[in-house]
Amino acid sequence: MAIAYVNGVGNYESASATTIAAPAANHTTGNLLVVFVGFHAATATVSSIADTAGNTYTYVASAVYSSNRIECWYAKNITGNANNVVTATFSASVNYRTITVDQYSGCDPSAPLDQYNTGSGNSKTPTTGNITTTAADEVLVAGVYLRIGYNITAGTNYTLRTLTNSAPSAGASEDRIVSATGTYNATFSLDSAIYWASIIASFKAGAAAGPAAVGSSMAAKMMAAGVL
Repeated sequence: MAIAYVNGVGNYESASATTIAAPAANHTTGNLLVVFVGFHAATATVSSIADTAGNTYTYVASAVYSSNRIECWYAKNITGNANNVVTATFSASVNYRTITVDQYSGCDPSAPLDQYNTGSGNSKTPTTGNITTTAADEVLVAGVYLRIGYNITAGTNYTLRTLTNSAPSAGASEDRIVSATGTYNATFSLDSAIYWASIIASFKAGAAAGPAAVGSSMAAKMMAAGVL
């Protein structure tokens, strides 16, 4: 099954608080949601992510540089909602909070996550560590957090998907759909050097329906109709 990007939303709030919510989005049953949450805090973490559809979110990884922290979470095989709001809750009140939520179709509904890695530094080119994928068809999704707004553009071979607010932005997500196993990383470009933290995660495609599955489906339909 081919992976495809569906949509994305983002939000940024500078004042200190214990939650941040993304704008409502139309999320379709069976799809994958990839969430990046950024914030400025020395010790706080994301304690949970929830949405109005009741989906379950799984933690992937975090990266920290000079109290700038980004975390990646995902929800697989989701329950759809035409006005779904995704909310991150923090372990303590934090400021300069960001969230991006990107939706993908065609991902493995049971075990989509393959590989992940992180990066951090102070430069104009945020870069993640390398990952080596294990499946041919995957989507590589990367996020970056900056604390304050800069102009962010996608790295080579990547497509910028979601900004946490109108440019200049404190964070962003990008992706790349690949069709062969290999070693990959992700980069972003900024208009000036600043502290940053980044994450890349790869998600596998779902299995295509083969002849046996199609035949079983047809047989079931014929039995229901009284033909068999």
